Amino acid sequence: MEKRKLWIFIAVAYGVTALMSLVMFMGFRKQYDITAFVNVQMMYPACGVILGKMITRREDDELPVAGFITVLITTALMMITAVLSVAFHIDPLEVAGQKIDIWNLISQLPLITGSVVAYILFWTCGRQKRENAGIERKNIKLSIILIAAFVALFIGKCMIAVFVEDYVSHSDEQLQVILATISSPLTWISLAVLPINFIFSFIAFFGEEYGWRYYLQPIMQKRFGKRCGILLLGIVWAIWHIDVDYMYYAEGYGLQAFVCQIITCVAIAIFFGYAYMKTGNIWVPIIMHYLNNNIAALIGGRGSAVLTGQVIEWSEIPIVAISYVFFILFILAPVFKKEAVSENATI
Repeated sequence: MEKRKLWIFIAVAYGVTALMSLVMFMGFRKQYDITAFVNVQMMYPACGVILGKMITRREDDELPVAGFITVLITTALMMITAVLSVAFHIDPLEVAGQKIDIWNLISQLPLITGSVVAYILFWTCGRQKRENAGIERKNIKLSIILIAAFVALFIGKCMIAVFVEDYVSHSDEQLQVILATISSPLTWISLAVLPINFIFSFIAFFGEEYGWRYYLQPIMQKRFGKRCGILLLGIVWAIWHIDVDYMYYAEGYGLQAFVCQIITCVAIAIFFGYAYMKTGNIWVPIIMHYLNNNIAALIGGRGSAVLTGQVIEWSEIPIVAISYVFFILFILAPVFKKEAVSENATI
């Protein structure tokens, strides 16, 4: 049964990603906005876990079926929207000098609706169902401390990258960008509303973390050991991003983006994995992932646009590695020396 679940997960997380990448490539070749594909790709890992649980479910297994079905329906609607964005292209609208893709805007509707509905259903489904699904909130105080630690480390990581890059280039260009962002009232307003916005978009981050941290991490650690399992998880997570690296993050710099992705995913997998092993609370890496993406967009000063069309030179890759040093050092934490998989992190 566990092997069957694993094959279902692989088929959905990697198989569906590969199939949708073919359609995404058509849109990419035509220079369409492919953000809708990137957003829905985040949902596939969780769908693989959910389908595995539901297909192999026994009659007496209590699961948050309504919440799970909401995730599946939301993913299906977002997939349909992404495919339609290539089949029936609509020219983007230009508002205040910025181009807004209509299909990307439409794909936000099921994402927002699904997030709100799933959040309510997961809250109200009952403790036993949440425990069986691995979505119970636990170790709240430690969870808050680790989330705060992640924010501090992430900001520190960004500042290290800025200082090293400016030092190498003998300028203060990146520092000026950061200072301008910090001095902007819009930045602080955006930070203030992050906790509220989480409810309207959490399902995408649940989509990844429920697959990688909740499901695959314990399997990798059981087979390869605590430390090697986490490192390998970071690599397979990075490989899963390869289509996005080449077609979305850094057009023309895909290989450099992929190498950066490996560094990033391994470093983040170490800290996310550490936090999940210490708390057994899947909501911790979900919230961390949400903060990671949104704070990066705020610090970059261009919102989500900072993630697309990046120019990544080979000389920048060592800087990326250096900036993540404090995340990577967590691989030395005592929790990674234990032989047995954490009881909180059950498959």
